[in-house]
Amino acid sequence: MRRLFWIGVGAVATVVVIRKVRSLVDEHVPAGVTQAAGVVGGLSGALRSARSEFSAGLAEREAELRRDLLGDVDLDAARSRTESWRAERHAKRATSPDRTASSSESSDRAGRPGRHADDSELAQDPSDGELGYSFF
Repeated sequence: MRRLFWIGVGAVATVVVIRKVRSLVDEHVPAGVTQAAGVVGGLSGALRSARSEFSAGLAEREAELRRDLLGDVDLDAARSRTESWRAERHAKRATSPDRTASSSESSDRAGRPGRHADDSELAQDPSDGELGYSFF
């Protein structure tokens, strides 16, 4: 019973405070400002509506493009096939024989695989100008 009493007191206090604030606003604020506040509220509603329409149109266009690109393919099934293909490809690369001993033997002083000590002695391309490096 006490909880119900305090809920009622809170509701009454809220109504009283709202009415007092409205009367103070009406007394001290010019009429044009309250109308402008109404316009701003209407404008925010219009912006919310435009945003929701834009989002709906965007989703519709995305679905149309996806349907044109993929056809009637189940997107989740296509993703799972792609992921399994990538996993198989990665497993094949990790176990390939050409990536085991030869890569550790061909590393240079900086530890970069696949580079040889004579790479620094390559002729510089004349089109490099004064850059001092080459992309070989």
